[in-house]
Amino acid sequence: MKQFKKQLLSLATGELSAVIVFIFVYRLFSLGKASFIAFSFLIFILLQGSLYWFYRYTLVVNQKKVHSIVIRLLRTLKILNLIALSGIVIAIPATRTDIKDLIVAVTIFLFGVIEYINYYWYRLSYGKTGFNIKILRNTGLKKSSINKLISK
Repeated sequence: MKQFKKQLLSLATGELSAVIVFIFVYRLFSLGKASFIAFSFLIFILLQGSLYWFYRYTLVVNQKKVHSIVIRLLRTLKILNLIALSGIVIAIPATRTDIKDLIVAVTIFLFGVIEYINYYWYRLSYGKTGFNIKILRNTGLKKSSINKLISK
């Protein structure tokens, strides 16, 4: 149980650290509006992940069950994220300032989409390295933790 708590806390702090790094990276480089939109989406998704893992950590520490309001919130966020994805697909090419802005925005946006899938649909990390194709071939894609929770 101690190892599980440590893992949950590590996931929460890791995602929050990524948020801070991405904010720093965006501010460090002179990027345009399209990149800002893509970074904002990625940060929004990462914040959801961080808060989710921290919530799960507090549940384990306090030996409580997931509240129904949290399940409804996660279901709503899953839909809102899809709506945001649709809008961002239109907004990125419409707001790009130059080719660099477009390339960065599309790259960051794709990373955000992968994170969205990882949180709300399928677990995309397997093994100690994060992604092990051999394990994936043997086990197949598994539902993500949030997906299991909101599918009940």
